[in-house]
Amino acid sequence: MKINKTTFVQAIALVLIITITRLVLNLPQVIILSCSSSSLLNIIYISIIAFVFILIITKLFKNFGNSDIIDISDFVGGKFLKILIGILLIAYLIFVAGNLIRDFSEVIQILYYNKAQVLYLLAFFIIVCIIANLIGEGAVVKSNVIFVSIMIISLLITFITIIPNITIQRTLPILGYGAKETFVSGLSNIFSFSGLFVIFLLPPMLSEKKDFKKISIISTILIAVLLLLTVASLLLSLSFAADIEKISPVYSLISNNEFGRFLQHPESLFVLTWILAFMTYLNVTCMFIIRILKKITNVKNAKPFTIPVGIAVLIMAIIPKSLLQARQLGILAYKYFSTPALFVIFPLILILANIKYKKIHSNKNTMQDENTLD
Repeated sequence: MKINKTTFVQAIALVLIITITRLVLNLPQVIILSCSSSSLLNIIYISIIAFVFILIITKLFKNFGNSDIIDISDFVGGKFLKILIGILLIAYLIFVAGNLIRDFSEVIQILYYNKAQVLYLLAFFIIVCIIANLIGEGAVVKSNVIFVSIMIISLLITFITIIPNITIQRTLPILGYGAKETFVSGLSNIFSFSGLFVIFLLPPMLSEKKDFKKISIISTILIAVLLLLTVASLLLSLSFAADIEKISPVYSLISNNEFGRFLQHPESLFVLTWILAFMTYLNVTCMFIIRILKKITNVKNAKPFTIPVGIAVLIMAIIPKSLLQARQLGILAYKYFSTPALFVIFPLILILANIKYKKIHSNKNTMQDENTLD
């Protein structure tokens, strides 16, 4: 597979696509259910923590400008740790991609294709994913920028249209279920930033290594802003947002707002953009899986992995028995694998790598000083 260098904007889009696709499903609903009227305060709180975290991570990456978490794992623990982290990442990505695409396919079936089997919708996404990755990374990364831009615009339009319906009183009481639920239990909502795991895979892909810190910071800020706007749209305009389980709360938000006489069913247009976004999400996820497989197997051509990866995601997607089960499994994966990996395991590997790096360079400097004295 040809290695393509990623530009500043393309790199940010790769981080954002992970969060954006979940925003149109049930992520805002999960946050509102857990914090109620203090949801906006909770998002500001976890956003500050995520921002501080990403500043620390970029500093830890300073000595490893051309390495991702797989390379750094190899440096810390050799081939064993490299393969272990690689396999864990692959399993996680296949799991969440399968569950997310199943979730969205179920939503599409409920809204528009009642007579179609979910399997056909899943197969459609998988076939597009396989074709895109066989064409190459360049096509995946470039198309992702276009669809992420469209999705951001659609989310901003949604927020603008609900402004007349905003009821500020829905933010009261300010602490929702209480301070503990907002700041202690609510800390678990940090999983909303799980899309930042892409940061740990970006460095070797970047055309300009010096942009890594800027990309990380801007991506974190944009995720925080999109989270805030989406949750605010639901919390301040729909009193029943937290009770919607079978369809996307954002879809209900759009379908309950007027867009003028020339656009009688705006939700259909928005769903079309969502379909394109979920296509590119799956393309990007499979691209990262293939890149990781290439690293841990040391093969020169990773394209033969494309079809097996697509089949693995499809198998994972058909395992859940229902939409509710797919969503529950997805939330479990984000909270109990993604969050510990992103905020504990990966940083720990980086810390150990920096300790080893300093020790090696300290020994080299000592030897150079001794040779100079001799």
